[in-house]
Amino acid sequence: MLKILVETGFLLALNPRDKHHEWALKVLEESKRRMNILHISPIAPIELSLIMKSRGYDNRSIVRVLKALHGAIRRYTRPYYPLLKLEHVIYATELRMKYPELTFFDSIHTAIAVLDNLTYYDLDESIKSIIDIELKVK
Repeated sequence: MLKILVETGFLLALNPRDKHHEWALKVLEESKRRMNILHISPIAPIELSLIMKSRGYDNRSIVRVLKALHGAIRRYTRPYYPLLKLEHVIYATELRMKYPELTFFDSIHTAIAVLDNLTYYDLDESIKSIIDIELKVK
């Protein structure tokens, strides 16, 4: 069974108004049917919270959104949240030196996928290509 990693793009796509909503539902359906084992990057909820805060959401609204996401995901599956380890942060920092286009959060998502041997299943094509390059090196 395929062990997949999704991140903030997946969480954002759970919003029914998001253009990638059907994709997110497909990921959840595949997990429900045990076609994959869903792993959510442990920093994705933090990144999402910061995005919402920067868009003017108050804490009460952020809690409401996060609880709604949690409930929606749990209706389909019980995802895994990989542990964030110091080695992930070290590797993420090295990745940002090697690939300056990687953001702070994207570098951590990338490090988790590579070091934990998870298939990156989210929407960011640049992360996918960097993971492919890094896996060939390792």
